Amino acid sequence: MALPPPGYPLVTRVISNPLFPSEPIAGSGVSREDPVTWMLGQPHPFVPTMTIVRMFVVRSGGVEIYSVGGSPGSPPDGMRNLLPMHSVRFVEEAMPIEVFIDELALAESGDDDEPEPEPEPQGLPGDPADPANGQAGSALT
Repeated sequence: MALPPPGYPLVTRVISNPLFPSEPIAGSGVSREDPVTWMLGQPHPFVPTMTIVRMFVVRSGGVEIYSVGGSPGSPPDGMRNLLPMHSVRFVEEAMPIEVFIDELALAESGDDDEPEPEPEPQGLPGDPADPANGQAGSALT
């Protein structure tokens, strides 16, 4: 079974915070926090029998990593991991020059395809300051 051709921009490298705390360095009380590198076409950092075949930055706030591999002589298995965005330090993307020019023009225009954030609520339901309750001021005024 063949994978579909990639879309562009194509995420080629992600560097994340360590997923598991490391042991303190002997005698120092300091933990060594090496970042984890995820690279397209390279072994999965925690499952070396799997190879990373795609990575996507997702709107839900993270990076999805897709890997394939498995035991020799068996059909391949697929695996998906989600790195939450708060643990991602770096994302690298590659693309053909035509896509690069379009991406650059979009970045320079200030437009993006991210949805606008929803306005923050002005008060809790039942709060006298909530405009839905028909009162614009505070109950203390």
